[in-house]
Amino acid sequence: MSKHFNQDWTPRQDSTENRQHGKRRGHAPLVMAMGILLAAVLGIAIANALTASGDAPSADGGADSTNSASASASDGQTAPNDPRAAELAVDPDAQTDWSFKNNGEKTVYLTFDDGPSKNTQRVLDILNQYGAKATFFVVGHDPDYYDMIKKAYDDGNTIGLHSYTHDYAKVYSSEDAYFDDLDQIAQVVQGQIGYVPYLVRFPGGSSNTISGKYCSGIMDKLAADVQARGYQYYDWNASSGDGAVCTAEQVVENSCAYDDYPNIILLCHDAATKDTTVEALPRIIEHYQALGYEFKAIDRSTMVPHHKVAN
Repeated sequence: MSKHFNQDWTPRQDSTENRQHGKRRGHAPLVMAMGILLAAVLGIAIANALTASGDAPSADGGADSTNSASASASDGQTAPNDPRAAELAVDPDAQTDWSFKNNGEKTVYLTFDDGPSKNTQRVLDILNQYGAKATFFVVGHDPDYYDMIKKAYDDGNTIGLHSYTHDYAKVYSSEDAYFDDLDQIAQVVQGQIGYVPYLVRFPGGSSNTISGKYCSGIMDKLAADVQARGYQYYDWNASSGDGAVCTAEQVVENSCAYDDYPNIILLCHDAATKDTTVEALPRIIEHYQALGYEFKAIDRSTMVPHHKVAN
């Protein structure tokens, strides 16, 4: 701050210099008024600039609407401005009239486990080529491909929770261990699509017996508990057989053996090692479309296939 500014604007009342410059004090009110007016103009300009940039605080002192929406998506279960979120988000209070019988309509529900991976984009390209939709039960193996979860969702497919680790020894060691694992993959999915979906597929399906090596009777408990928490679990009533090593021809043959099923929930995989499944997919879709089937993604109206729990 300059000496001149100190003398003319904030003089000490007892200073000698104040008495010496008494003749100039008459200008002070005018200069002060001009300064106040200038400050007001600058204040208005700054406020307008902040509003235009979206950084201005809200009337109640909170964050702007964009930040509030982000916080809502992070803290809650549903994503803002997403009409599918209300239908597909997990909700313990939802009153869903689940159907465990086929509806008589010729529908194929392709389901892909164990992605996302390097094969997921190839699967999506094929689905888009044929106007088909599918359901992806995802795992947490490869963070490099997590963005494919959002890509699959944005393409109109449904995302379900499979497992974060898919390590039977960990997942099925206890109920707490299972839900800890489920929460981890739920967080991954929420980070991509903005909410936690209600769809679950147990590693190995609800009828797996390998879980008995780690915790006797756990599947019976989990089958009830996931539903009590607002989830629904989906097994399958048809299999591509690609859980084992198969040629593309074998995958096609296995997958196309269900012509007499009205609702086909077909188990497939899009893990990094399942190239033959990707190669077989166009022929599978063409086979069923020629028979008048539609390819849809699972939602709450879809038939729910439950295996007989064996542990």
